[in-house]
Amino acid sequence: MNLPPLLYTVTPRFMSTSTQLHIRPSATLIVAAPIPSNTQKQDQCDYRILMLKRNGKSSFVHAHVFPGGVVDQNDDEAHWKKVLPSTLPRTQDMLTHKICAIRETFEESGLLLTTPAAHTVPELDTEIWRHKVHNDASQFKHMCELYKLQPAVDRLVPFANWITPAFEKKRFNTLFFLTVLHQTVDEEHKETVKVSADGRETVQMDWFNPREALDNYDQKKIVLFPPQWYALRCMNEISQHKDLAANVGVGALRTTSGDPITIRPQLHNSDDGDNSNYAKYLAYPGDESYSTLGEDVRSDFVQIPQAKKGDRHRLYFKDRMQEVSLERSRSVTELVKSSL
Repeated sequence: MNLPPLLYTVTPRFMSTSTQLHIRPSATLIVAAPIPSNTQKQDQCDYRILMLKRNGKSSFVHAHVFPGGVVDQNDDEAHWKKVLPSTLPRTQDMLTHKICAIRETFEESGLLLTTPAAHTVPELDTEIWRHKVHNDASQFKHMCELYKLQPAVDRLVPFANWITPAFEKKRFNTLFFLTVLHQTVDEEHKETVKVSADGRETVQMDWFNPREALDNYDQKKIVLFPPQWYALRCMNEISQHKDLAANVGVGALRTTSGDPITIRPQLHNSDDGDNSNYAKYLAYPGDESYSTLGEDVRSDFVQIPQAKKGDRHRLYFKDRMQEVSLERSRSVTELVKSSL
């Protein structure tokens, strides 16, 4: 399904010049499905988030993640010129990563986001094609051409940009996207009727409202890594699905203009006052201990200035990331504006 890192030339925007062969470009899609009004619960978000549990052999051992994976050479936007409208903006390599996110979401969950909607094409057996694409990424474009479908790249909103810390054995430069499915009065969205774990890379599928996912994490019922935990925390602050695209994560993971903030988590020992019971923390952009010295940041979507002493944007943690505490004293967007 995914090519070994040495066999695929990474798009320049998404690799560090010092570690070109170790950072693999990837894309992730956060799928929010509005909950029908007749089943909504008071004081909860009116939408649910698609999450998949990885198998024990993956890079995300037994963790719940959003669907996604490594960019394949067949995702390159150059291959899709005849399939996608020529009016689509092709800036900042977003299109390639959006195609990757849609393809990987289809492989891992069966959810196919296209225009026209896949469920309106009766002759298309998505389950058969899902397995074809899983075994050969080039089949995704073949399927779209055969049934006159366009990957719904216009429905994906940039959300965040995470680079795996340097101390990890496998490193990824991942663009996170968000899509909000259309509102429905039915109990089940037509787009999600055939959604399920693939039984290979993913062994379980769940639809969580953000609070439910965070509670399950706190109770150690599920495993979440920091990018997923942070995304869910941001979403839990937005109760209405109609407000997600414009507001979720602004100031923390993206700017008010919608540019994702590149985050290179940096590990530090902790001896910090109220949080001194946490042994370590990960520093993020906007923290006084966060530095991009020695990193090639020219291709980052947003240039983040060095924070001042006392500024905080860090995630304290215990054990294997199964107990965390976030401290953020300042909006990253404000930090950018103050440097202009």
